[in-house]
Amino acid sequence: MIIKSRNIFTGESDRPEPAALLLEGDKIGGIFPYDVDKEDFPAEEIADYGDCMVMPSFVDAHTHLFSGAVDGSDYVCDTLGQCRSQRECVERIKEFVQNMPPTKRIRGTGWFVGAWNDAPLPDKRSLDAAFPDVPVYLRCADGHSMWMNTKAMEESGYSAKFDVENGEVRRFPDGTLAGLMIEPAALAPAMEKYMEFSEEELEAIHESFQRKLAAYGIAAVSEMFADDYTQETKESYSLLKRMDDKKGLCAQVFCYTRLFGYTDFTAYFRFREELESKHFHIAGVKGFLDGVTETYTGLLLEPYTDRPDSCGEGLPLWPREKMQEEIIAANKAGIQVRLHCIADGSVRMALDLYEKARSICGKQDIRNTVEHIENIHPDDIGRFRELAVIASMQPYHVTLSNNGKIWRLGAERCKYEFPVRSIYGAGGEIALGTDYPVVTINPFVTIHAALTRCDDEGKPTGQNAREQTLPLAVILKAYTMGGARVYHAEQKMGSLCAGKDADLIVLDRNLFACTPEEIRETKVIANYFEGRKIV
Repeated sequence: MIIKSRNIFTGESDRPEPAALLLEGDKIGGIFPYDVDKEDFPAEEIADYGDCMVMPSFVDAHTHLFSGAVDGSDYVCDTLGQCRSQRECVERIKEFVQNMPPTKRIRGTGWFVGAWNDAPLPDKRSLDAAFPDVPVYLRCADGHSMWMNTKAMEESGYSAKFDVENGEVRRFPDGTLAGLMIEPAALAPAMEKYMEFSEEELEAIHESFQRKLAAYGIAAVSEMFADDYTQETKESYSLLKRMDDKKGLCAQVFCYTRLFGYTDFTAYFRFREELESKHFHIAGVKGFLDGVTETYTGLLLEPYTDRPDSCGEGLPLWPREKMQEEIIAANKAGIQVRLHCIADGSVRMALDLYEKARSICGKQDIRNTVEHIENIHPDDIGRFRELAVIASMQPYHVTLSNNGKIWRLGAERCKYEFPVRSIYGAGGEIALGTDYPVVTINPFVTIHAALTRCDDEGKPTGQNAREQTLPLAVILKAYTMGGARVYHAEQKMGSLCAGKDADLIVLDRNLFACTPEEIRETKVIANYFEGRKIV
């Protein structure tokens, strides 16, 4: 078929232009002048979308597919991000429970202490008072904390003696558990219960999420939880592989498994061999250097402004010497490494680790990444280009932070808060995404945030809003080709040109002719995945 529009943004130039795309099977056969007609080619159909903009499908460079699919389901109250206090969260959960059938477990997500006007972290007492008889699990928006009641801790196996080698177990002054676990190792038992469903329920959850991806025009996502090579992980991944083999997924899925603790990656390659399918891939390994600054688990170069005794609690989350050995081993084996780094101390450490690995392994097309980069020391901005490390960033996060970092970091460090324009301007390669379910997977609000650094009400967010905005063409390329390069998939997707997969979307407006506010309201009116119209 032929798809025509007066506004086709191929990703190869900076503006949309009139053109016609020839689709041949699942590939783009070529790009031709807009006035092409059916007689020029043996096309069965011509779809003329007029002034609507056609562009490559979005490639989200960082998501948490499995927990995100659950969080977007009817089993989870996903509106806690609208609450401005611990009390409001509890009331919201009460309302949610009233409208759902009886359940053995209550789940919620989205609460964020940064939106609570620097209020204290929550504890179990408010949940115990409201829900004394049913387990309650409330995930923080950033995914690094789990707030629970007593029943949930009992069900998950937490006891007074529970402890972990990294992360934090919050306790009351008398030593009893407070109902808040911080960082992945500490909240892992709770996450097992949070994610516990029957296979039939999980398949329905994932099918629903695939439809959501299609509706937003997203052709690639990832699983970035750094899952270990366990039977439980294999079973979870196998479900997606079976769905893909049976019906075909609506998007490419790239999974990043555990880095820490491994220099022998036999298990990694076994997973890749056994689980690979047309749209499901084991793509690399992931590690967490730090947590988040809101809970003082972001690793800073200098102490916190409001905690001058600390540069971060229990950090880094894994011994540096071990990390170095493991990154070198992974890169030697040809495996891409992606590192979660929120604060300037962890960003510098990651770059140092990658620099050492490069000196030993040589220059390779590995495309190691640093994830998030919520603040950076200016001396490290140019190192992304020098070391060929990709900055994988999520522009909508700055609105989630809600100007809250000023309390933790102070004005000077907040000059380099979410420094996407600084890294891009210094020649660094950037890839954009959402970190869903930390924030919505809706690409248009992410584009708006990258373009304006404003929140949903149009108010500037962050201390450097004007300096860190990006041009629209740069945003779209980083949200398509940037993600494709992270996934080593740029030969198949990320731009519209002959020979690539026919992954393209049609928008109800030309983004280049819109105000930023209008971009937020954009809809996908057609989605072609591998040449097949799925929306």
